[in-house]
Amino acid sequence: MNTPLLRRLPAALTVTALTLAALSACSPAASAPDGGASTSDAADAPITIDNCGSEVTLAAPAKRIVLVNNDSLPNLEALDAVDRVVALTSTVQPGLYKDSTYTTLDSLDLLSTEKNATGGSIVSQESILGARPDLVIAPENAVDRAALAASGIAVYTPSAYCANPGPELSQPATFDRVWSEVRTLGALLGESDQAEQVVAQGTASLGSEAPDAGTAAALYVSSGGSVLSPYGGPSMVTPVFAAAGLTNVYADSPERVFDANIEDIISRDPATIVLLYSSGEPKDVIDSFMSAPGVSALSAVQKGRVVALQFPYTDPPSMLSIAGPQQVRGLLSTLP
Repeated sequence: MNTPLLRRLPAALTVTALTLAALSACSPAASAPDGGASTSDAADAPITIDNCGSEVTLAAPAKRIVLVNNDSLPNLEALDAVDRVVALTSTVQPGLYKDSTYTTLDSLDLLSTEKNATGGSIVSQESILGARPDLVIAPENAVDRAALAASGIAVYTPSAYCANPGPELSQPATFDRVWSEVRTLGALLGESDQAEQVVAQGTASLGSEAPDAGTAAALYVSSGGSVLSPYGGPSMVTPVFAAAGLTNVYADSPERVFDANIEDIISRDPATIVLLYSSGEPKDVIDSFMSAPGVSALSAVQKGRVVALQFPYTDPPSMLSIAGPQQVRGLLSTLP
């Protein structure tokens, strides 16, 4: 099921007294309040960071991690810490990671989930506690920090999923948000030196921006094609597009993602449509979009300039965002 919107986030799980119930749903800069780390890489040294306005403290670098959705998996892989994951709540999307990452995670059982009345996922709090994590990585609205802290478990929320993001996160995103996520996670793992190496290598891999390739809109299609959701300036779509030579026609929006009517999309006249998807096949995603009322009036559709891109290559900020421009350029090369 394709549901990456913040309010329809896949596997976003909310802790209640007995359960973590799913909500139907960027990273701070290194010195930003959501990611400023006060830490040492010394073994077993306490680590304290400010995350989404809450203080998060680990007695020692995290060794046992539960992932509530897989958005931080690219950064864990880059930091050689996939083997610290002891439980996760959703299957790993194929074709994105090293073979060794799939091998490691395939040995783990998914935490047992059920569907609630609105189609969200529910996982018992007991099953998370049973995994004996020292760190849970999850959207802020998906967990109860206090309840887990009372059990001695810290919670880290990628800043794209802070419930009340600071004003700086309403500004157009840059790749600095990726570097901040990597550095903050590196601090929690006691791997700050390695995080700096990852940042240096990632920065070098971006290189210079590509030549102008025109305008584009990144859309998420849901409800069988009836709901079209563009990604705005604060999303990682904006810098990924820029590095591929594209201009996000919704870069002026202060919202990361939102629903839009077809008339608004037509009025912005993107030369290319990039459809983001988190499961299924590209053709199916494109077919679903083509079934949406009114899309035939888009010049991008009329000229055959519609492509589908795996969602993690854009948002939220991760090392897959760094690989996004190359993926986008490859798709553009197939268009008329």
